[in-house]
Amino acid sequence: MPKQNCLLALVLFFTVSSAWAKEVLLDVRTPEEYAQKHLPGSVNIDVQNEDFRERISKFNREDHYEVYCKGGKRATQAVTIMKEMNFKHLTNLGGYEEAQKALEGRTGEKNGN
Repeated sequence: MPKQNCLLALVLFFTVSSAWAKEVLLDVRTPEEYAQKHLPGSVNIDVQNEDFRERISKFNREDHYEVYCKGGKRATQAVTIMKEMNFKHLTNLGGYEEAQKALEGRTGEKNGN
């Protein structure tokens, strides 16, 4: 196979892979905090729980993750851990209110349970 065809195949592969990647809204607060209120469609995994690394390791490292907590510290902690685990696409949304505003800005709708 000529070098150009190999390069084209590789570019096509990564383009298609990116198209299949999904966006995951990740709430890293405690289950109790999550139960009180959370952003619609979010997945809850407590970053302070000892099984965080084990649970997050089951997720696709090519997906796009938007991470939030209550005030921003735990989201930063989770993003740091996920970077160490070779997750590629991470956005730290900070605290709950910041995340809510960021998502409202995108959709023009109010979010939150």
